[in-house]
Amino acid sequence: MATPNQQRIFITGASGYIGSRITEFAVREGYTVYGLSRSASGVAKLRSLGAVPVSGNLSSLDVLRSEAAQADIVIHLADAWIDDFSQPYENVIKIDGAAVDAMIAGLAESKSTRKLFVGTSGTSVVEADANDGETDETAPENPNPFNGRAKCEQYQLSRAANGVQVCAMRLPPFVYGRGGSGVAMFMGTFAKLGFVARVGDGSTQTCVVHVDDAARAYILALKNACVKPGRTADIYNVTSSTEVTFRDMTDAIAATMGLPVREVSAAEAAETASPLIAAFFSHRNRGKSDKARKEFSWTPTEVGILEDIRNGSYVQVAKELKGTAGA
Repeated sequence: MATPNQQRIFITGASGYIGSRITEFAVREGYTVYGLSRSASGVAKLRSLGAVPVSGNLSSLDVLRSEAAQADIVIHLADAWIDDFSQPYENVIKIDGAAVDAMIAGLAESKSTRKLFVGTSGTSVVEADANDGETDETAPENPNPFNGRAKCEQYQLSRAANGVQVCAMRLPPFVYGRGGSGVAMFMGTFAKLGFVARVGDGSTQTCVVHVDDAARAYILALKNACVKPGRTADIYNVTSSTEVTFRDMTDAIAATMGLPVREVSAAEAAETASPLIAAFFSHRNRGKSDKARKEFSWTPTEVGILEDIRNGSYVQVAKELKGTAGA
């Protein structure tokens, strides 16, 4: 296998929350990184990270195919749903499928001996354990998912052929750290409400991972051959903890923001806060990462989510939101 400084990676979503960390770490490891960007700010950010910007989006199929054909590895992080959470998820599935087809076709044409496609999915695509235990990558599909992300993952995995290997990295519902992602978004909603909405008693557990730990998992997956011999496709959970309760999380957010906690039903949370908050703060999901830890030698090292909310990167978020209560 070629060493990192001989390998070229093409990344969609390269300037985003997770993608920018993967880009930075990959460049540091010696990979040549080409990153897809649809904005001038994204182009500038990628250049600052040492990557080569590629203008386009998930509908730029010719660009996707051309870049993949020149790459050893494709990391697919971009998500059309982020553009409009209200759109039917069937639209997202259609856009993602066409983009994946273009990139897989490009990789198949590549002269590389690697030809690895790394997709991004979520631990929520599987059904929660009936006894509140942890789940692994073999758990059955979630019959009541947030969205149709499982279809995107299944399609990506099915495209492993013609020398192209496919790896799906399943991220937890809460990727946190550096004052960003869903935690910051939900804090913004709570600031406007004037209280922190807790769905029920908050005893439900969820899984989490720091964005830097997640990015390192992607890099270790590349270095340690995430698709093992004898396989053409594989799946890995990327979680650092499965023990966090929504009671602990909402208490931490409330303390940092100086807001009261109000226990509400899921229906009330959807109406007064948002459907996303109702879904995320009531969803039982405990996807364990034993497989990634063993096969990649991945060990999460970053600060835990509760400490980051109370004393870390989200303290500044709370300061910036101060004064917006009831707006």
